[in-house]
Amino acid sequence: MKKFYAFAAAAIATVSMNAQLYVVGAGQGLAWEPATPFVVELADGAYTFEVKDLTQLKISTAMGSWEDFNAAAYTCTYTADDMGNPVGLTQGDGNIGTPWKGDYTIVVAGDCSTITMTTTTPAPSGPTPIYMRGGMNDWLNGATDEVMEAWQFKQVGETNVYTLECTIAMGTEFKIADADWDKYNYSLGDTVFDGSDDMWNYNNSNNTVMGEDFTGIVTLTLGDASTDPVNVKFSSEESGVDNIAADNAPAEYFNLQGVRVANPENGLYIVRQGGKVSKQLVK
Repeated sequence: MKKFYAFAAAAIATVSMNAQLYVVGAGQGLAWEPATPFVVELADGAYTFEVKDLTQLKISTAMGSWEDFNAAAYTCTYTADDMGNPVGLTQGDGNIGTPWKGDYTIVVAGDCSTITMTTTTPAPSGPTPIYMRGGMNDWLNGATDEVMEAWQFKQVGETNVYTLECTIAMGTEFKIADADWDKYNYSLGDTVFDGSDDMWNYNNSNNTVMGEDFTGIVTLTLGDASTDPVNVKFSSEESGVDNIAADNAPAEYFNLQGVRVANPENGLYIVRQGGKVSKQLVK
């Protein structure tokens, strides 16, 4: 009986390991085409492949339509701290972002339980610019430096609070992301965005859709890690009496790490009042 169970377990393990893994994404030799993906053969119990200029990928054990591909897809969040180490995969259709754009060697376990990334490309130095990307600016594809600058969030001091003044028309699809869609990539994921304060998730596969015409200031508050959910606040610009009302709006205080403070004491704080963000010394 023990031999039978051992044979059955071995058979199940063999069935769970497909001969091929299918890959789509953003990198040399890849495309977002589930019907004609990059094919990786199983060898020595793993799927191993290399991609240059890689920023995002999706992996699956099925090809065909997006429905077929996503139904058999695996995903995870892979950070710079994970580099060179296996990270657990779970079934899901989310994109897998690389810690930074580069030339990567990817190893996926034969049973799709883990993924390991290594790269010969050094980590970028300095802060990574964050942009509002969407239908209003052609997703910044091929944009000039002037256009990139116009849609870049500006950091408030040395905090994790960023602001952007912009206009987005109703029905426009958009996301908040960096130029390579890897370190920063956020979306609310709702069908229609109603303009309210909310937490946006990292690497959400859905775009956000603007529910009404917007002109004003967008305030982005990052978490401790770029993969954490972020707070996004839309504050409409107004004039005349409405502007005075905004000036009289309750002030929100944040410390220099971007954490909201209910009762600020002596020190320097970031103050958000209506659509305005400023530094203020509290004594």
